[in-house]
Amino acid sequence: MRALVGIGAWGAPDLTARVFGIDPARSDRFVTRLFGAREIALAVALLSARPETLASVALTGALIDSADALQGFDERRRGNLGNQATLLGPCGAVLFAVTGAVVARSSVPG
Repeated sequence: MRALVGIGAWGAPDLTARVFGIDPARSDRFVTRLFGAREIALAVALLSARPETLASVALTGALIDSADALQGFDERRRGNLGNQATLLGPCGAVLFAVTGAVVARSSVPG
């Protein structure tokens, strides 16, 4: 899922912004593409992680997603995110953070 979001944001930033409920005319395509590149990099790191590094890679992604969620909810509080953007942005980041934490925990030997 992370790779699909990243590819969409990088390859079609205006469409991805609209899917997230953000007006492409008011958003910065460059920033959307930076987000896309980061999502692709995180997906590649996770999908290519060796068993002994999977926990740390998943935890890194969970921490990044947690930061995204905090910032997204702050933007919602400030009135800068609508319902769709909140659902797919910070709420989606919470889902990714929890998933990453579960993967990290289940990947620790013992």
